[in-house]
Amino acid sequence: MMLIRSMVRHIPVIALLMMAMVLSSGTALADVTYTDYIDIRASSIAVQITETYTGGDAAIIEREIAESDDRSTYIREAESNILAWSRSYIIVDDDPLQTETERVDVDVTNISGSFLINSTLEYAVATPLDHGRHSIWIQGHPGVASRTIILPDDIDMESIVGIRESEIVDGAGYTMITGVSATREFMSNGRPTFEYATVVKVCKRPIHTQPWFLPLLAAIEVTLISLWWVCRKKQ
Repeated sequence: MMLIRSMVRHIPVIALLMMAMVLSSGTALADVTYTDYIDIRASSIAVQITETYTGGDAAIIEREIAESDDRSTYIREAESNILAWSRSYIIVDDDPLQTETERVDVDVTNISGSFLINSTLEYAVATPLDHGRHSIWIQGHPGVASRTIILPDDIDMESIVGIRESEIVDGAGYTMITGVSATREFMSNGRPTFEYATVVKVCKRPIHTQPWFLPLLAAIEVTLISLWWVCRKKQ
């Protein structure tokens, strides 16, 4: 198991809450609301994180932007911070080297006194997720009020932990899991351990569970019956 994962797993819950998420503003803790959207593909993962600051916390963001001379400088610093911890936000198969951050983008918007910080991270995945079995570890946080995970049609979800109030919807070409970030429990060196994280275990979807399989099977059956009937009439 790689160093980053080992360090996170042995930190008590209270300490983990103090460091679970490095904010793009550079503030370690703030009364903010997070949402994230994780779009998983066979060879890539795209993450969109939205931080909403209101009241006094919005004033802090406004002051930090002013201290950075201009918004562009603030955004560059935020993107640098995100790039630094991006590999600890998504971990595939317990190996941070399985992902490479290809793009980081931050946008800051002031709406009626509230600040929205939208961050986009794009990862390349070394081992295709639609072959074999894999685990996808996603950093959690008590402030993540909404978490959405998208899986494509050719990747099947075997299990998911570390998300509460979850709902699973099968759409046209995708599976969507929504819920709220929560702790998960696992054994480490024979002792129960807790962490704020979501872990999704996936595998290649069996061909017979694909939505197109039954219609294709029916079409083949109709074709074979038609050929049999034509051959019989010719006899």
